[in-house]
This record gives sequence, structure tokens and C-alpha cells, in this order.
Amino acid sequence: MTTIKSGIIYALSSVAFILCNIPCFGQANTPTDSLLNQVRLHYNLQQPEKIYKNTSAEFHKKMTQFQFQEGMAKFYAKTGQWNSITFKGQTDKGWDYLCSFDKSDQIVSIKLDQDGKINRLNFAQVATQIPAKQEQVASNNPLKDSIDLRVERLVRPYIQKGNTCGITIAIIDRGNIYRYSYGSVNKLKEQLPDPELTIFEIGSVTKTFNALLLAKAVTAGKMKLEDPVNRYLPTDIPELAFQGNPLKLIHLANHTSGLPRLPANIFLGDVNPADPYKHYTSDSLYSFLRTYRPTTMPGKSFDYSNLGAGLLGTILERNSSQSFEQLIRDQITSALDMENTFVTLSANDRKRLAQGYDEQGKPASPWDLGALKGSGAIKSTLNDMIKYVRAQLGSKSPLERAIETSHQITFAGGTQDMALGWRINKGITSDYLHHSGGTGGFRSFVGFHSKKKFGIVILSNAAEDVTSIGEAFLLSQ
Repeated sequence: MTTIKSGIIYALSSVAFILCNIPCFGQANTPTDSLLNQVRLHYNLQQPEKIYKNTSAEFHKKMTQFQFQEGMAKFYAKTGQWNSITFKGQTDKGWDYLCSFDKSDQIVSIKLDQDGKINRLNFAQVATQIPAKQEQVASNNPLKDSIDLRVERLVRPYIQKGNTCGITIAIIDRGNIYRYSYGSVNKLKEQLPDPELTIFEIGSVTKTFNALLLAKAVTAGKMKLEDPVNRYLPTDIPELAFQGNPLKLIHLANHTSGLPRLPANIFLGDVNPADPYKHYTSDSLYSFLRTYRPTTMPGKSFDYSNLGAGLLGTILERNSSQSFEQLIRDQITSALDMENTFVTLSANDRKRLAQGYDEQGKPASPWDLGALKGSGAIKSTLNDMIKYVRAQLGSKSPLERAIETSHQITFAGGTQDMALGWRINKGITSDYLHHSGGTGGFRSFVGFHSKKKFGIVILSNAAEDVTSIGEAFLLSQ
């Protein structure tokens, strides 16, 4: 998102944690062994405040307890439980250990002060080389015309990577539709993704649906882009404004709100690393907003925010007295005949969901976005997303006015021009709109040139970015 996964990016330059009986390869126990045993225990029990008590006064000058707890929570959400450690050696920066977590291996460096308190904690993820697949991955690409060959040239290097599994692509070119599938829906099966049946998480592409709901409410006269967000929030939330300039709905839709990428309290609850947003309720969101104070002028700069999109989805729910799922179904998917697009999957539909894989190529769990559903909760199929793109390209539908509104530029300047939900980039001869997405085990890309009636959809069941593939097609038009 532009990855929802990228929302779990963390800054823990001075935090790392360990516990267990540390094998030292014949050396005597290091001075840090006993302390590290305690640290890993508290880490796995999610008790960062107890770890902080063992840090030095110098450490406290660099990081407050709240910052430490927040960093620990983010780290846990990213890496999961601490499983094992191995002593590596001593450097001038401290004692180094190789540590295994559920989702990665880390090199931890720890240094103590003269009183035996933790003076420095640092970890760095161990780079892993995943061998490329040796066998030619299956596909249904006929390799007959120039489009076939271009798809093959761009997709083949991607699907041959060791951490990928399956990918399905659609090219929409002036009414002609080309569909391609590579790989498999599951590493344990030899089954190409089916354009009609196989379901993928589309991640942050959901934000374009979210913004379309707003555009539809605006064209119906029910909301205005310039409405302050507080108009739609509980009355006990203080005014969200900077120097008297209120945060508005338009700012949530085009990422100029100044809101952080994620709320500060999102990793302080009962976090499941396999599904890191599920626990976050609307009450959690409102609790954050009650203490949040804007620090930048709304509407002045682009700063991507999953929180902003999630807040917009919550506002749309409150304004309509419908759930985000009901809004998507009643106002978008029904209007576009997208029968295989969902927020929540039934038991039968879950059987059609492709198995997702993380950056290391390991199986990943499906995601629930909790109160931030507007930022990335939708699941869909290739054929349904083709219908969505065709509507963006001007095919007749009840959403024409809202779609046209959502395409209008709402912010220009800096690193990114924006419509409502859509990024706007420069092509060779015309602008194109696009958005990419990602969750724990999926990546997606949707983009189109309205004037050229050209669009592309890419859905992958691996957390390996597909944006460059989509951009390559759009830039060449």
C-alpha cells in the first residue's frame, strides 16, 4: 500500500530483545545472558514496561517509556514471538546474537552500563536469499501476439522468484480484454488462479472504493468534500484543526490530512501478528482522536495515511448508519454486477481465497482491518476487478457521475498529484490514475488511462510488489 503491510513499518533503531538458554559454542556465559532471558520472557508476554525498567538513565534520555512500549508493540506485530537465539560474538558496540522470530531472523546487539543496566539495544533483520524457482512456472499465456509477449517479459521474472506463488493479470484495451494466469493458488497445488473464481485480498486498492463512496455521497448532495470531519464524529472529540484550519473529508480521501500513517495506539492492544489490525475497534479509533492534536496544515502536502482512509470509512458508516461492508455491496458492487467482491467472506467463499504468502514465501493469514476497513479490507476476483476498471473507463453504470467526480484532481504538488483515492501520474502523452495494494500475503495493482481506454489489473497471492509491472504497461501507453 502503498501497501497496508507497509503500514507496519517501524522505527526501533535502539530496541531489541532476547530470552532463553543461550548456546555459546564452548565459551563462558556472557554478561548479558541472564538479563536477556528476562527480556525475552517479557517480550513474549508483551510486557515492555518491565523491559524498560532494566534500561539505563542514558537510554531513557534517548527514548521515553511510551516510545519504547510503542516500538516494542510494532516490532511484535511485525515479527511475532521470539523463538530462539545463538551467541555470535562481541564487538565494540556490544554483544551480538542471532535471534529467530516467527517471521524473521534478527541480529541483536546489546550493551550494558557499569551498573548492569541496558545502555544500548539494537537489532537488524538478517538478509535472506530465497533461491529462484528452477522449473518453469506454469501459465496459460499463449505467447502469440505482442501483448502476450510483453506480459510474459514482465511477469516471468516475478513469478520465477522463490517467494512468489501465483499471479493473474487483465489488460483492457479499447474494449478488448486479455486475461493471464501464472503459478498457483497454493504452493501445495498445481492450480492456476481462475479469473472468475479465485479470490484475492486487494489491500489498499480498497481506498479507491472508499473514495468512490464519498464521491457518491457528494453527488447525491448528502455530504460535501469541504465538510469538516468533526461534523461526522462523536461530539466529545476535540476539533481536529491546525491553526484554525479544520481537517476536511477531502483531506482524508487524498492523503493530505497530516494524520500519521497509523494511529499511535494501534499496536498497544491485544495484537495478533498474523492479523495485526483486527483488534482495532471504532472505540480505539475515537480514543486516539480524543488526544490527537494536528501538527501540520491540512491540504498542504501529500502524506500517505492508512489512518486517514480508515477514518473516512468510519465516517461514511456513521453518516449512513450502515456498515462499510453494506455500503460497498449496496452502492458499488451491486451497481457494477461484482458478485465476487466482499469485505467478509462466507465459509464457502473462504475456500476460493488464494493462500497468501509473506515476503519470505511463508504462508500468511488473511487480514481483517478492524475499524480501518476503508483502508484495505476488500477481497475480489480478476473478473470483478475488470468490471471495476471498465466502469472507471466510462462504461455505462449507475455510478458514472460519482466515478467522474472521483477522477477530478484534488491535490497537485510535491511528490504526488491526487484525485479522490486515486494517484495521478504522468504518462508519455496523458495522465493515468492508479493505486497499488498489499496485505500480509497479497499484492495488487489497478491503473488506467481514461482517454486511451486502457486499463490493467494485477492480483498476486504473495507479498512481493507488483507495482513495477503495472507501471511499465501504463507508462508505455
